[in-house]
Amino acid sequence: MDSIDKTIRMNNLSKELRKYGFAQSSQDAIAQAGEIYGSDNEQLTAEIETVQLSKAQFNEIINKMQRLWMFKENTNQHICAMADQLVKVTDKLNELIKNISMIEMNQGVFDKKLEMLKNNIHENFREESKPSNKKNRSSEHVAESSEKEVQQHLEQPIDRNGVAPADVSIEKIFYCGIKK
Repeated sequence: MDSIDKTIRMNNLSKELRKYGFAQSSQDAIAQAGEIYGSDNEQLTAEIETVQLSKAQFNEIINKMQRLWMFKENTNQHICAMADQLVKVTDKLNELIKNISMIEMNQGVFDKKLEMLKNNIHENFREESKPSNKKNRSSEHVAESSEKEVQQHLEQPIDRNGVAPADVSIEKIFYCGIKK
């Protein structure tokens, strides 16, 4: 306990010696305080070197801590940027998953409708293959209605310029006789 009190008194005395200009450096102030209190110069010199070594180590530690803090800040910034990108990618993936599920549902509906149409075509084909008098009458009616539909279809424009197939018939292009 005596050495702690002695060290505290020597420390205070060395500060006072530096403050009033009796010592040029901390080492000189500690050496003069040791002489005043009657301590061993060799022991005091060893303590001074230990203190200086500790100061150098302390400065080095502070330097390393500052570099570590800077590294931590940079790393935190990079992690935040990557987290933002990850959130964006996750959102895009969720959107893609939603679109794929919609496509799968639509594909299922399309497959059902296609199957129904195939069944209807097969049923119509079976009905047409049965000979009957009613069928002959209806086939004549269908033939007349289909000719009308074809004629209407030929008169309607089929391209973006409004040209209908009837406007470009071969007879109109290559006919060399008198026009009727």
